[in-house]
Amino acid sequence: MTPNHHALALRFGTSDNYYVDSDVSVDGHHWLQGNYPNELLETSWPAAYGERFKFFADPDAPGRLAIGGAAPRPETYPQGGSLWTHLASHHISFRNYGEGLDVPGSEDGPGLQPTGIREALNVPLPEALFENTSRSYPAFNLQISDQYRFEQFEREFQIRYLSGKEPLPAFICLWLPNDHTDKPRPAEGYPFRASYVADNDLALGKLVELFSHSPFWKDMAIFVTEDDAQDGTDHIDAHRSLLMVISPYSRRGVSHIHTSMASILKTFDLILGLPYLNQYDAAASDLSDCFTDQPDFTPYDPLPSDTRVFDPAMVVEPGLDLRAGPKRPSEPLDDPATIRRLHRERLEEEEK
Repeated sequence: MTPNHHALALRFGTSDNYYVDSDVSVDGHHWLQGNYPNELLETSWPAAYGERFKFFADPDAPGRLAIGGAAPRPETYPQGGSLWTHLASHHISFRNYGEGLDVPGSEDGPGLQPTGIREALNVPLPEALFENTSRSYPAFNLQISDQYRFEQFEREFQIRYLSGKEPLPAFICLWLPNDHTDKPRPAEGYPFRASYVADNDLALGKLVELFSHSPFWKDMAIFVTEDDAQDGTDHIDAHRSLLMVISPYSRRGVSHIHTSMASILKTFDLILGLPYLNQYDAAASDLSDCFTDQPDFTPYDPLPSDTRVFDPAMVVEPGLDLRAGPKRPSEPLDDPATIRRLHRERLEEEEK
């Protein structure tokens, strides 16, 4: 399922003592954004996951109820800010692809390319995040392939940065979410749940190929992790998770240093010359054990997927003709009637 993850781990190194700070996706995406969960978020997400807080308490009721969500919200924003404001306040250029946009009540489904998500609430995003987020890259939506995400990123990468039109940002955040998995969709190229994982693996391999064959590779470090480890209890600890550091300066082998999500943030601080954002990154172990001072600039060439599990040529993006764009115009993002209808259709589908 994951030939590229395995090849990248062998080529660049990995960790066997890395742990996510999160329990589920909601708090995990806050941790990844340097936005450690406050009391409101930590006490509300279990109720939301337990179906006690739904976006619509009643599909026919005009009121809205939404607790949780992975995007920063005013009520869950710590005093020190987030990774986005941390970068902006210290004049570090960055570009975000897909992260921090899934506010409570958002809808995802077929035919919502390119953003992949429809926002029902006007939750104010931090200005730095809003201004530096791609509008052509899909957020979380498992109806959209990670191949499509890679193609959208590659197009912008070539137009903006490889062309020399703009300097490459010092920091790039990119979300490839399909390792989350979903129901099989054989007619659309996903015959198994594992097909989503294979899709994700191939997109990661292509991404490293794109970066490693670019003129920016000699100054680059890529950190690969996930927002939570709730897909299965590890035999060591339920929070132990994936960490790979991919760079010409990566040290091959396995790092045994105890690290966490805050360790990644701390390493950002050290590389970019930033002060610590909060006590979590200040106290964390950094990832220096994953690096060497003897670089290897050899580019990476991705491995193909096992087509019995995932064949990219068979992928059908629902509601989208890649040559002609969306087949129908997108409905208004803030139309309550539209959101209520979409929500009712989702409930009916879940009942089936």
